[in-house]
Amino acid sequence: MSSTPSTGKDGATYSEVFANGQFRVLFGSFTLLVVGDQVKMLALAALVYARTGSPGLSATAYMLGFLPYAVGGTFLLSLADRVRPRALMVVGELVRVVTCLLLALTGMPVWAMLALVLATGLFSPVFGAARSALLPELLPGDAFVLARSALSMTSAGAQIGGLGLGGGVLAVAG
Repeated sequence: MSSTPSTGKDGATYSEVFANGQFRVLFGSFTLLVVGDQVKMLALAALVYARTGSPGLSATAYMLGFLPYAVGGTFLLSLADRVRPRALMVVGELVRVVTCLLLALTGMPVWAMLALVLATGLFSPVFGAARSALLPELLPGDAFVLARSALSMTSAGAQIGGLGLGGGVLAVAG
């Protein structure tokens, strides 16, 4: 299979979209990102509950994974237009890795964990915009529409899968 972009002709198929090696990498990394974010937020909510015994604070911890999209999307999206998409996507993944390592390994107080998730989450819309900006370069025309559709459908499934995986991890870990 070729990793060259589609010709942009009308009537693209999903097989043509997934024949593009660069899109397959983008698709796989996006799927892992969504699953990982769900596992991270579920684990954080469970950790906050275990430390505080507060269902409200636990729900707030889970919600903080989504809240930054409203603020970051409103005020920071112009950054995605100023930085090359691939570089921005790499920075985004590094920020996520560092955030997860800090949450998992440092024993931070609850307020610091929530502040870290909120602060780093502000840039999530910027990293997502970089992915969206790269997509039409990889797959022009109808192939772009199908690729965007595949990513949207996968997002919902990966969220459900991530919650299931996170629940399984919590059940095993206690």
